[in-house]
Amino acid sequence: MIFIILNAAIGAALIGFSFSVDSVRKNSYEGNTLTNLTLFLAAMFIINAVSLISIQFGAPRPLCKLLTRITYTLLAWYSVSYCDFILTFNVEKKPRFLAVFRWILNIAALIAVFFVSGFISGVSMSKFSYTIASKTVFDKALFGMFPMTLFSFYCVFFIVIIPFFCSLMVLVRAENTKSRLLHQNLLMLCLAVFSSWLCYGVFIVAKLYQPLIGTLILATMLPSLLLASRISTNSEVWGKSLALRTFIRCLVIYFVPALVEGLIFLGLHELLGNSVIFYILFVILTGGVVTGWVFTGRYFTKLDIMRDSRYGDAFEESITSIDFTDEPENINKALVSTFKKYVDTTSYRMVIDAGTGFLESIFDNEGDEKIAIPADNKAFDVLLNLKHPVVFRKFAEKDYSIQSVRAEVLELLDSTKSDAFIMLNEGRRIVGIIFLGPKSSGNTFTPYDYSVFTKLYSNFFVVGYYMKNIMNESVVGTVNREIRMSSQIITSIQENMDYITNPKIDCGYRMVPAHNIGGEFIDLIRLNDHRHMFVIGALNGKGIAASMGMVILKSIIRTDLAETPDFKLLVQKINYFIRTSLPKGTFFAGTFGLIDFSTDTMYYINCGSPALFMYNSIYNNVIEIQGEGHVLGFAKDISNLIRVKKVKLSANDIVLACTDGLIEARSLRGETFGKTRVQSQMLENSSFPADKMAQFTYENLVQFSSRALEDDVTVLILKYKGAGAAQKSES
Repeated sequence: MIFIILNAAIGAALIGFSFSVDSVRKNSYEGNTLTNLTLFLAAMFIINAVSLISIQFGAPRPLCKLLTRITYTLLAWYSVSYCDFILTFNVEKKPRFLAVFRWILNIAALIAVFFVSGFISGVSMSKFSYTIASKTVFDKALFGMFPMTLFSFYCVFFIVIIPFFCSLMVLVRAENTKSRLLHQNLLMLCLAVFSSWLCYGVFIVAKLYQPLIGTLILATMLPSLLLASRISTNSEVWGKSLALRTFIRCLVIYFVPALVEGLIFLGLHELLGNSVIFYILFVILTGGVVTGWVFTGRYFTKLDIMRDSRYGDAFEESITSIDFTDEPENINKALVSTFKKYVDTTSYRMVIDAGTGFLESIFDNEGDEKIAIPADNKAFDVLLNLKHPVVFRKFAEKDYSIQSVRAEVLELLDSTKSDAFIMLNEGRRIVGIIFLGPKSSGNTFTPYDYSVFTKLYSNFFVVGYYMKNIMNESVVGTVNREIRMSSQIITSIQENMDYITNPKIDCGYRMVPAHNIGGEFIDLIRLNDHRHMFVIGALNGKGIAASMGMVILKSIIRTDLAETPDFKLLVQKINYFIRTSLPKGTFFAGTFGLIDFSTDTMYYINCGSPALFMYNSIYNNVIEIQGEGHVLGFAKDISNLIRVKKVKLSANDIVLACTDGLIEARSLRGETFGKTRVQSQMLENSSFPADKMAQFTYENLVQFSSRALEDDVTVLILKYKGAGAAQKSES
């Protein structure tokens, strides 16, 4: 009964596996064929299980023989289909003669099974045996050891002989191909066929000791199918290093635990037989083996010798752990080491915007020629329009979408001796480019590399922006590279915003850092004539580190806004960037707002801002329209933690947004400035322009504190004038 269940279980597992095959290899010839082969083999296992059930429970003999004949007809058809797959692997147009040959073999199998006398003369199954009676052809075959019946010859012919000749043809093709990757994959397909032969050999020997093993003959097809599935997605040449690592991984993670488990079973069975104690001890010890396997597996997979080609997680961890407070040259060395270790690139070079119309290389190795690339290369515009900042040589050579600038892209790769580059752009402006040399293994850059680079793009952008603003010698000093960035530079970046020119609104603000420079900022971003966005907030921390994070975050907001028109989704992306790309522990508290002048509506999301106040001109009072909120940077997904709110604006309404430096500032007595004083200030100064209101609020805070401020203070005032002001402006 157990063998019937095994056949059914394997069939069900293969059906599930077919979905995985189909999703991973969707829309490819190999993928469609492998999906069909997987479902074909699954159907064979299920039909075989039904056949065994009919034999086991005494169904009519003709029915049992019919189901058995169908199973072994399908076995031959499957084998022929698999041979067709390996012969046409990575071939766009299949030769017509193969289809003819395939039909000849399929018809021959059908005739042999159903019309040759004595092929299957009877089928029987008991508790200890499974027999398919067939006419004997040779008394001794297979090295003079076994009798050869029509049935056994049929199995050898379709499982061994036909695949053998097909494998020879594949080997000839492999030797004549110029592609190292295709050569390797074809050899691996031949190895897959050999694995099934090996399994079939074990199957024949095992039948001598346990005749019921004969019910699992279809399992000899599994190794070749599973290996072919793996090979069909392989896009890299396996060098000696990777092959050794893979072998050691398999040895430590799979074979050793399996061997230990087998020895435990044999030892306990020898001592205790099939007693209850045997089963109890076996379950307990198996639990110990599994636990040890899990923990040792985690440890070994972190070692370099155990690292496989899926380097994404380790690469991300290494990139995000780079210390940006270190010397710039050390940061660059860490980057070079990380790329070479995980990506296997032979060289790493970064060029940054020098402010001269050229992108110039930094930290070139001794003997490397310093390069300068014109920033106005037309290829950059085309690639940015395609939203394709990551470019590989294979893409540049073959993709039709860049045909107009193909020559320029290839020239860029050739001149820098690179096989890939990553553009770091701020909107339409290139901040820097990372060039990566060919892989030392001889592999090309793969779709997997592309997915990793795309995922970590924001991290690369941080590096580029850092290098641009820190290493540009026109901005920083060079004495021991200790002077990083002056407060004048930070201030100029902070105040680089799209001031609101719409006559419906008057805007004013004050940003006063407690220690020359800090992480607080305001940004005003024009979306179109009728919509304007504002951001006010602060990154935790003080001084140069916080201000550098502010510069990067401000740039990322504008970059993401160009690609993400959805207001809430933009905030979610900013949160993910802070969480994954800025130093660990960084968070942002502030407010994102959007004013639609066409509908006189303000939309806003509070992300940890202490308060958002609104003066209503009709009722002549100030209310708090939103207090507190969820700061950005603590959770990866905040979609359920933030909400977009809106408020209708009328003429003379005033909105005040601020950071906690205003509300939580303390006097000499220890009193906080508080929300009540902010509301009073709004009422007292409501008749003044927005800029004056911001100035008076700050001056009142200074007078209240009577000492130097301990925290940065940022205030944004939006005074809505309404439609009447717009009409006056037009007249």
